[in-house]
This record gives sequence, C-alpha cells and structure tokens, in this order.
Amino acid sequence: MKTVTIDRPERLDEDMEDFRLDNVDLKRNYTSSRIRLTRNPETEEPYLFYSQELTRNFKNPNDPFGRRQLIKVYTPSNLEAAADTVLEQKFNDTILAHKDTITDYSPLSDIHSDEMALFLDENTATFLEDIGIQVEGLGEDFQSIESVEANPYLEDVAEDAIQLKGRLAGVQSKYDQLKQRMMQAFDSPVFNDTLSDDAFEQRLAQESLPDGLIQSYLELKEQMDYLKSRIGAVSKVVFNETASKIQLPKSLERRTNEFLERI
Repeated sequence: MKTVTIDRPERLDEDMEDFRLDNVDLKRNYTSSRIRLTRNPETEEPYLFYSQELTRNFKNPNDPFGRRQLIKVYTPSNLEAAADTVLEQKFNDTILAHKDTITDYSPLSDIHSDEMALFLDENTATFLEDIGIQVEGLGEDFQSIESVEANPYLEDVAEDAIQLKGRLAGVQSKYDQLKQRMMQAFDSPVFNDTLSDDAFEQRLAQESLPDGLIQSYLELKEQMDYLKSRIGAVSKVVFNETASKIQLPKSLERRTNEFLERI
C-alpha cells in the first residue's frame, strides 16, 4: 500500500475503504488521513479540510482512543499549515504514553499504528504543489514515521507506565471523593465539582476544617504529584527513543521541543 495515494475524487472513497479493510483483515491498527480542497462558492477562496481516523481496535476494544476522528479546516491565511498538522498529529500518536487515559500503551504496536496512509484527490494534490507543499516530500515524511521501529526494552517501560497509571487512577479517585467531602464542609457548602484545584485551595485557605481532612488532602495531593512525575519520566524515555528516529519537517521542531518540555 502506497503511503500517499492520489486518485480521482470519485475513486478516493473506494481507495480509503480498501485500505481500511486490508488492515481490518490483518487485525492491524492504522491511521487514515485525507486532505481535501474546497472553495467558497461566492468568493472562490480555497479551503483545505484535513481529516484523520486513528484506530487501535486491535490493542484494546475498550480503549477510549480506539477509534478517533479529527477534522480541521485551513483558510487562505494558513493553508500551508495542513501539511504540518498531518505530520504533527501522527507524531503525537507515536508518544501516547503521556496520556493518562491510555492505560495499555505499547510502543511496539502503537508507535506508528502499524499502517498509515494519506489520501488526496488530483485537484487537491495539484493545489498543494502550487502553494509550495511538496506532495512527494510529504510522502517521504510519512514513510519515515511509518517505518519507525521501537526497542523491545520499551515494552518494560510501557509496563511501568501501565502500573503507574493504575496507581494514579486509584489515588485520583480518593482525592476527588475527599475534595467533595471538604467542599460540602465549607461554611458555604459547594455541592458540585465545578471548583478548579486553584479555586478550591483558595477557598480552603479561608475555611476552618478538621486537621484530619487537611492532612489527608495534603497526603493524597503529594502522592498524585509523585506518580505524575514518575509517569512523566517514563514518557520522556519513550519520547527520546522515538523522537530520535522520526525525521520531522523543520517547521515542527519548535512544537516538538515545546511538547518535550511539558512532559
């Protein structure tokens, strides 16, 4: 299967369906992306629609990210951002370890979702070339991402992340329950969870609650901070292993560095 498929508009849906069925038959996770050119019927201004479907159905059927849809539109002022976003989203998919909601991240299977393809119709491909996005070069970028191989050592790292996230979920649940009890014990009780942590702590400084509640709150908060830092350290190992093998366009380097600073 070609990494980038360019075909007639009426054929493209069939091409994408063939790609999906091939991966379903082989029980592989995959990412299917599409860039489509449309125009404002009154002004003829061009708009690029980018859509992406990521499936991890063969990793965990209950995965909240098992089937994800992403749609973005680009106006004349930022049309060239479409190419960057295709790669940026795929790059983020390679480092899912940092997401607390994905408990079973596995670098060996999720690092590139097994298969990835980008689909464009002929008119869109021509337009992208006209505004300076090299479709052939985009295909090479996709190939460099798709062909990444993970070190088997990362399976152990991923297992650490799974255990840490499980512990964090348990502590988070106790923290949320305690926070509810404390809000209901305020002089002016709060009976919902709309208070952010910052707002909660501001209120807490003005309240007189039993020392036992305060101590339990501080202990749970300390445990969460510790587990989050451990998960961050694990994520950084996966990130460093992966990022060194993926050749991204120069325009993405700044955002990549910003991401690394956050985890």
